[in-house]
Amino acid sequence: MVNNEHGVSRVVQHKDYYLRGGDMTILVENHLYRIHSYFFERESLFFRQKLLAGPSEDGEDRPSSDSNHYTLDDVKSEDFARFLWVFYNPKYSLYEAPLDVWLSILRLATRWGFNNVKELTVRELEKLEIECVDKISIYHEYSISKLYLIPSYISVVKRDKPLTFTEGVKLGMETVLRIADARERARQRASESGIRTPSFDDFEDSDVEVLVREVFGLGSRPTSPTPTGASAIPNGSNSSTIQLGQPPKKNNAAAASRNGVSADTTAKTSVDIMRTFTTAMGSQVSTAQSTVAGPPGKTPVPPEISPASAHSGRGGHQGPKGSARP
Repeated sequence: MVNNEHGVSRVVQHKDYYLRGGDMTILVENHLYRIHSYFFERESLFFRQKLLAGPSEDGEDRPSSDSNHYTLDDVKSEDFARFLWVFYNPKYSLYEAPLDVWLSILRLATRWGFNNVKELTVRELEKLEIECVDKISIYHEYSISKLYLIPSYISVVKRDKPLTFTEGVKLGMETVLRIADARERARQRASESGIRTPSFDDFEDSDVEVLVREVFGLGSRPTSPTPTGASAIPNGSNSSTIQLGQPPKKNNAAAASRNGVSADTTAKTSVDIMRTFTTAMGSQVSTAQSTVAGPPGKTPVPPEISPASAHSGRGGHQGPKGSARP
């Protein structure tokens, strides 16, 4: 042990991780760790390049004594001890720890490029019950696949209360806007289905999942994990439950009108709106054909848009997005 001057905390050997058989000594805050370099060389490119690139000045392979050691700055001793627990866990494959311990491990594994340790951390986080907003924030911060967040996204979208200011700051503007977009789409499709005052409790998780995938760009189906609520409708479900995935009826003029109004915001992602739009175009072409037909004996003036081109979406001159020149 060394006593430093000017009131600085004395350096002490860590009670758990100053190992006699260790071949590398690291100073973190005021704790000396004597550990095995094998794990760090094997797992982390950071340590291979920065700490284990070559022999030390005195000829040793690497610093391995109290007076000759590496120093890790901007790392808390408590966090580093938690990180070492992954390699020196006396219970072997049993990793049971609270959320704050796994967050310490995740932080350092991400910082130093311990990819296998990060994967272990994600597996263990999936076993814990984490509040939805907190889980979304954590996974976004450490670039963990959003496929794991589908149940959390669904829960936030379906809840009655909007996000609070504190939750919005935690999630960030982009995520808040995407969640608001998903909630608005759910209300719109419910309105198109004829429900005046829908409740989010009426929506099936599988239908809200479709919206979440569209809004967050998550594709059609993940390989892992299996989303909850994506299977068949539970037994005893109410037959009046809103099915968001169903397109509006083509004969419903009011639904067609609403689709035209909202085309600027949802036409790119909503197949329902495109179907209604092409149906409306077909009716316009039929009207145009009956209007331009000349008197008997004369060749009728051809319309600008033929029924076939209107149906396929390739004929005629296109106006602004979401509309066509008559």
